Amino acid sequence: MGQYHENWIDDTALEFPRTGFWLVHLLGTVMIFILGMRFAVHRAPLSIMAYRFMRLLRKR
Repeated sequence: MGQYHENWIDDTALEFPRTGFWLVHLLGTVMIFILGMRFAVHRAPLSIMAYRFMRLLRKR
C-alpha cells in the first residue's frame, strides 16, 4: 500500500552507498591530498608551486 519512487540510482552499482558514504570518502580524499601537499613542500620546488596554487584556489 506504500508508494515507491523510482530513483535514477536504483539497480546500479551506486545503489548501496548513499550520500554520507560518498561525503566521507570525498572529504577523506581531499584531506589526504592537502596534508600530502603540505608534506611535499619540504621535498621539491614543483610541489611548492602546486601547494601555493591549491592555497590560492581554496581562498576564493
